[in-house]
Amino acid sequence: MNFSKNIDWSTASYGEEYEVDRGVVGGALLAFTLIGLGVFFGGAILNFINLPCFLIVIGGTVGATLVHFSTNDIQKCIFGVRRVLFIKEYHPAERIEQIVQLANAIRQEGLLVLERHAKTTEDPFLRLAFELTVDGQAHDDVRRILETEIRTANDRANRAIQVFETMGNYAPAMGLIGTLIGLIQMLGSLDNPALVGPAMATALITTFYGAILANLVFLPISGKLKNKQEEENLVKAVTIEGVLSLGKQENPIVVEQKLQGFLPIGNDI
Repeated sequence: MNFSKNIDWSTASYGEEYEVDRGVVGGALLAFTLIGLGVFFGGAILNFINLPCFLIVIGGTVGATLVHFSTNDIQKCIFGVRRVLFIKEYHPAERIEQIVQLANAIRQEGLLVLERHAKTTEDPFLRLAFELTVDGQAHDDVRRILETEIRTANDRANRAIQVFETMGNYAPAMGLIGTLIGLIQMLGSLDNPALVGPAMATALITTFYGAILANLVFLPISGKLKNKQEEENLVKAVTIEGVLSLGKQENPIVVEQKLQGFLPIGNDI
């Protein structure tokens, strides 16, 4: 490990570096492009554009979701979309390297090193961990407070995940409602063949829109948020164990070996 590397604690690996997630954008473009090409080469792309059908699905989905959740929960979705579109980097291996460097610095300068870094990091969780340790809090109390912070953050994130999962469940159901509307219109127009076709189109297109919104928008966003939360929790778990080891002034080699146990196979530093 290179201990001479200068860590910029103002943008520590918890994730203050934002950029557009190319995987999300690329995956969405790929899915919609291939589906669009399939429709286009079918020779009837205009048949898939139906504003009333879209309004039935999106209006019903949003309305049912507003009934299901509070306004505060819905507002969390905006933050959730931001988390999906923009990368907030979580590097547990880099966090381990930072903590090991601090362990070496503490052997020379003492725990006041943490106080200095607490003033420069923009990661509120890491700042809290440093401050609790410098203040001389008992190790069990530090762990308890930090784990409570994790649970609170998870509760907030889970609400956004639940909103998108619920929308993913409602969208196909609204598509089915649109299908029933179209079938009713079709049966009521059997004496007028000119109206049977549009009514049948409404019946089928609403199901199509519901499936698209659920499986290409709402459920993927929910899944991405779950993955981001797991990555964040891993970094926070490394942070807790690492800062507790710093408070005990453990040997840097012992600290590194202990924290590497958190990393997935193949991600050792």
